[in-house]
Amino acid sequence: MKILGPVVTSKTIGQSYIQIRDLVPLAKKYNYSSIAILENHPKSWIDFIHTCNLYKIKPIIFFEYKNNVALLKNTEDLKKAIRIYNGMKDNLYFFASKKILRKIVYPTKRFSELINNLNGDYIRKNYSIENYIDNKLYNYILSIDTNYDISKFFVNIPNMGGFKKLYESILPIIKKIPENYMDRLKYELEIIRKLNVSDYILTVKKIIDIAKESKILIGPGRGSAVGSLIVYMLGITLIDPVKYNLYFERFLNESRQELPDIDVDIESEKRDVLIENLAKEFKVAQVRTYVRMKSKSVFKKVKSILGIDYSNKFTKKIRDKENMKLYNKPEIKDFYTLSFYLEGIETAESVHAAGVILSDKNIEDIIPLDFSRNIPATLWEMDELKLIGIEKFDLLSLDTLSLLKKFNFHYSKDKFFNLSNKNVYSMISKGLTEGIFQLESNLAKKLTRKLRPKNFNELYILLALNRPGPLNSGMFDEYLEGSSKEYLKKMLPETKGVIIFQEQVMYLAQKLGGLATHESDNFRKAIAKKDIKKVTALKEKFISNAAKKIGEKEAKELYKKIEIFAQYAFNKSHSVAYSHLSYWIAEIKSLYPERFYLEYIKYKGFSFDLYNEIKLMNINLLLPDINFPSGKFKKSVVILPLRTIKGVGEFAEKRIFEDINKNGKYTSFEDFIKRTKNIGITRNITEQMVKGGAFNNIDKNRRKLLRKISEIEMYASDSSQKILSSVFGENLRKKDKDIVTSRNDIIAFEKDAFGFAIST
Repeated sequence: MKILGPVVTSKTIGQSYIQIRDLVPLAKKYNYSSIAILENHPKSWIDFIHTCNLYKIKPIIFFEYKNNVALLKNTEDLKKAIRIYNGMKDNLYFFASKKILRKIVYPTKRFSELINNLNGDYIRKNYSIENYIDNKLYNYILSIDTNYDISKFFVNIPNMGGFKKLYESILPIIKKIPENYMDRLKYELEIIRKLNVSDYILTVKKIIDIAKESKILIGPGRGSAVGSLIVYMLGITLIDPVKYNLYFERFLNESRQELPDIDVDIESEKRDVLIENLAKEFKVAQVRTYVRMKSKSVFKKVKSILGIDYSNKFTKKIRDKENMKLYNKPEIKDFYTLSFYLEGIETAESVHAAGVILSDKNIEDIIPLDFSRNIPATLWEMDELKLIGIEKFDLLSLDTLSLLKKFNFHYSKDKFFNLSNKNVYSMISKGLTEGIFQLESNLAKKLTRKLRPKNFNELYILLALNRPGPLNSGMFDEYLEGSSKEYLKKMLPETKGVIIFQEQVMYLAQKLGGLATHESDNFRKAIAKKDIKKVTALKEKFISNAAKKIGEKEAKELYKKIEIFAQYAFNKSHSVAYSHLSYWIAEIKSLYPERFYLEYIKYKGFSFDLYNEIKLMNINLLLPDINFPSGKFKKSVVILPLRTIKGVGEFAEKRIFEDINKNGKYTSFEDFIKRTKNIGITRNITEQMVKGGAFNNIDKNRRKLLRKISEIEMYASDSSQKILSSVFGENLRKKDKDIVTSRNDIIAFEKDAFGFAIST
């Protein structure tokens, strides 16, 4: 048996340049029948085993622990090693690590010659593991037939009572729903029962319930889950799918072979609190992610190594096949080689922005965990967890919810029915959308001024069109001009016959193409992903059936249109749900503009676009004031908070705020410097605040104040300055009078403080 190893993978950050995606193909290329990896953690195991199985190469795993090494023979050994790694005791045979003579850490010889900063060898064509370990260990390896089954690391989602419990949960509500909802309800229940996804849905309901108990604001819903009546009845989403004609099949259908996605938006400041509260109910782990080198940092690194830069030769991603021609050019070969193997290398560990695992079983018995945080994190990434069947629950931070909470926002029936405030649509139509959820970008402002939405229907259409794709494909223009064919206008009246939503692709597939409901979602998905193999049969069926109703020529033309627009069509369920957030935040902005801008600046910072919009809203924007560190607002006036000054930050603002609360307002510049000297306010921070005009109400002469900082620091009182004056015969106060702050000075100071001038 020809064994490559012992290899350290790039998951051991800073100790190897060998990524698993390179390791296994290189081993195959050099005719190795097996690969042995040696690491002091289980981070790479799932990916390694899976990739080896794909290439029909036998994986061998060595686990290094406290200067000893264990050869893991089977799945049970892997589990024992994980328990030991997680700090528990288990029975595993270890031998001294000195039996390992050397490790492999470089992918190729040339790569190792160019970088040469790690102690270890490169992957060689005919240089097997016997050259790297002692003879006894080699013979021991040959006697072992390793066998790993990654499916044995599966962790169930919590058992919440299954379909029976789900049905019982909606029983009290069934009596209250309108008669025309019953057929939809029965249909959804049957699909949920067939696909056995009740526990997943009930777990999400439990998350929502715990959030409500903790007084944490949750979004009204997002994604395809908003299309489910059951999910709505359980209170997971708050948008009536029947009212907006949303499709359950976009969320769940018979052909779906995986759990549905029900992502939850949470006010950003309380996400960690929610996870901690979930940990009281379930076994919880966050999901590991890695920071990886992307092309920009790769090229910078390679340039520093070689002293040359050929990054402009890479017209596509580094590993794109088209770039292979660069490898054949002698002058670029080394640059390409380093770039190729560095791209994707792990440089740091982090946690997934949204994903958490919830279980009612002890996760630490099966999954390797990082316990350095309050809530542990898995050592395996999301893709690896999916390989073993583990599903995550996505809990996403949303600043808009935190902003709504600042205005004491609460859900009530009228919030979902009263969506027709003319001032809201007038403001949006003028492109005054700074701070309005989903409509803040320059593209959004351009589209709002063109489309000028007059009602909620047009608002959620606007959100769906607010992407470069619809603009470039002609979808937006067709909607604006109303140039669709008449039969499409009749079939799709809400969008003037334009295929804007994914659900409309499904609707046409069903009504004209004769496709079953689950087939229509497969049709949509296959076209959007350009999956020719899957779409071919459905395409023929669609055209054949549609031709009977609108003629063959029209059916083919319609299919071509669907083919173009399906790539850019948006999930209507998501658009409708998110438009509620857009409307609510816009309504608050229209009712309380001064307070809104101040709160928004605290969350998102200050920008030139925001500055211009505030002026257009006829609000007087004032420079920060040292005695109002968190800013202030009143009718037609906003005083900026100190944190908007570059180099000041939230910490300094908070310390100054606390000092004022404790000791009162600052009466002079000297008073400020004396009082803040020992609370972390550095000279640089003070200088920036002077430049930003924060002391204008004390003294408008900013140049004089900058000069006085040194004097006050050195001579803490007026008496010190009098002594200095009498000793050196200088009149310091007279000198102060000679210092003038010109208009040009103010412009320069404010550009430094804010990036642009405000008060001139």
